Amino acid sequence: MPFIIDLPPTNAKNESTRIEHVQNNEDQDMSSFDQDAVKLDRDLFENIYLQDKFNSLVSLWEQNTFFESSISKIIEEDNFQKIIDLDKKAIPLIINKIENEPSVLVWSLNIITGKSMSSTGRETIEQVCKKWVNAYRRGKIQNV
Repeated sequence: MPFIIDLPPTNAKNESTRIEHVQNNEDQDMSSFDQDAVKLDRDLFENIYLQDKFNSLVSLWEQNTFFESSISKIIEEDNFQKIIDLDKKAIPLIINKIENEPSVLVWSLNIITGKSMSSTGRETIEQVCKKWVNAYRRGKIQNV
C-alpha cells in the first residue's frame, strides 16, 4: 500500500514562528546551576546503558553456548569475556540475573572477584547461585 501525504491547502497562510530568548535571574547566575542534577542524570544514563549492554552480551553468550558442554569454551566465548571486562560494575547485574535464572553465568563472578562460593565441589549451579546472591545481599561482595 503506498504511503500518501496530504499537502496543505493552497490558500493556507504561511505563518512563521518567532523564537525569543527571555533572560531571567537564573540565566544570569550560572553558578547556581545544579551540578548534582546533572550528575544524577549522567549516572542514570550510564546505568541504563550498562544494563542494556549487559543484557545484550548475556543474550548473545547464551545463544552462542546453548549447546556447548565444554566449560573452557563457555567461559572463553567472546561475549562472556566482554561481561567479565565490565568488571565490578557488572556484579549487581550478574547477581540479579542469577537470582532470577540460575546459570553458569555465576562463573563470571568467580573470575571478576577472584573468589569462589563452592566449598564442597559437589554443589549444583542453583546452590552456588544462591550462595552468591546471599553473600551479595549481606554486603560480603562489593561492587565498584
